[in-house]
Amino acid sequence: MRENRIQTGAPGRIGIHNPVLRGFHPDPCICRAGGRFYLITSTFEWLPGVSLYESEDLVNWTSRGGILDNLDLRGIPDSAGIWAPALSYDNGLFYLIYTVSRQIDGYFKDVENYVVTSPSIDGPWSAPVFVNASGFDPSMFHEEGRHYVINPQWDARPLPGHQKFNGLVLQEFDMEKGMKGQSKVIFEGSGTGGTEGPHLMKRDGFYYMIAAEGGTGRHHSICVARSADIWGPYEVSPYHPLITAWEKDTVLKKSGHGNFVETGQGEWYMTHLCARYLEGKEACVLGRETALQKIEWIDGWPRMVQGNSTPLVEVEAPKVEALKVEAPEEAPKETAGSRNKGREYRTDFRRGTCLEQEEWLSLRRPMGDKAELTEQGLLLKGNDSLTSLFEQSLIARRWESFCFKAGTVLKFRPYHYAQTAGLVCYYNTKVFHYLYVGYDEVKQLPMVSILTNDNYEFCEPLRGQYAYLPVHTESVRLEVHVDREQMQFYYAVDNGLPEKIGPVLDASILSDEHAAGWAYTGAVVGITAVDNFNKDTAALFTEFYQADQEAEQ
Repeated sequence: MRENRIQTGAPGRIGIHNPVLRGFHPDPCICRAGGRFYLITSTFEWLPGVSLYESEDLVNWTSRGGILDNLDLRGIPDSAGIWAPALSYDNGLFYLIYTVSRQIDGYFKDVENYVVTSPSIDGPWSAPVFVNASGFDPSMFHEEGRHYVINPQWDARPLPGHQKFNGLVLQEFDMEKGMKGQSKVIFEGSGTGGTEGPHLMKRDGFYYMIAAEGGTGRHHSICVARSADIWGPYEVSPYHPLITAWEKDTVLKKSGHGNFVETGQGEWYMTHLCARYLEGKEACVLGRETALQKIEWIDGWPRMVQGNSTPLVEVEAPKVEALKVEAPEEAPKETAGSRNKGREYRTDFRRGTCLEQEEWLSLRRPMGDKAELTEQGLLLKGNDSLTSLFEQSLIARRWESFCFKAGTVLKFRPYHYAQTAGLVCYYNTKVFHYLYVGYDEVKQLPMVSILTNDNYEFCEPLRGQYAYLPVHTESVRLEVHVDREQMQFYYAVDNGLPEKIGPVLDASILSDEHAAGWAYTGAVVGITAVDNFNKDTAALFTEFYQADQEAEQ
């Protein structure tokens, strides 16, 4: 795990503006340690397997790179992989527990749960310790030196009265001996259905269960229940659901799945996932994002301070005196890829960019397995196609805005039509728009073209009318402009001005709602190299940029 100082908050903002983590940041978990707040989110088939952010005030969040950056997720289906990690801190040690899901559309889930530990959020993290395989979304609760694991119990049996979400199961766990004692279903849910993503906490003599319910779509919500005994029975809150966006007047749709944190002065906040639709369309191209709400305790029950279950965009920040931080670090330094105040990212790969520090994601394999930084730029070896589940040379960054532009400059010498490299706007193997440099074997010339994939319906919008490149072309600039559901590609040769190429494309297909099957991630923009001929080509990328083109919502 590496650290990077990329600020996510808006300059000068004095309150919390949601979402605090924009774009593909689902299943958040918040933890406080050493006077600082830490947020982690899921990445599914992307690496690092967990994204990590830090804050001193809950308003401005700094990327700390990621954890679990050396996993091998080859063969993992779209939206499987690393699910709902949970971060906790106990007696000087961080605990990170997470799920590896090996299938998603099947009758069974085939999940494995692991835990890693570290005395510092910076690592080094221990080798993974197997926890269990009874269900996904586990979390840990620590009390008086004992550790407990709670997770949904997946029941795949096709029997009358059996639900696949068959209650939340609790069991004690020993880091050396594994699961110990009896397991017990301690909570069957509120009746909303789909109880998952559970977290346990203790306050004023009661154990509180905080769990996601209602599925991950429009009906998503959070249920709270409590018991005087950790083993139950648990009573559902009279303010149920704590949060939901279903039939609510809020832009933060799909709100649910989260946990609580207390500040140093006794204020309480809840993190939760949410999603923002394109105007006039039920399509969330940015995927599920991360937000924060302030809560208060009424007669021993938590409730959002607005007095209802509707999530707010603007939330009161903690008091300044609550933000005492132990051992403050030095002021952040600018890096080659740091954001400026306009939420613009630029990097020159020739300057030794550290990809893991700058929120780059690598598909299914570690970054170092596919990307090599040289004095000339970033070298990507030609590998599998964009529909492969194995050896894709694709690295990417999240879409963070409905309106943005992004681009790259590359040098590439293909000699066969099955060799391509370029810029891709990608949701998963089922839906993407790809602007690439390729080769026309008839004219024996390099060219620029477009490939679109709409749930495995493939199309070349140029229909053979490629943009041919001069023989002595040194480099090609590829660019994309996204304006909500409209997407336009551009290209330029060497130092020329970019010009449009191809028609306006539909950006809304890069969404949870449009991608076929279960889809839990979000749109990304990235660079890739494909060689389905001899696997002997590579593309050299010299720069990459990404800039918002709209005011912050």
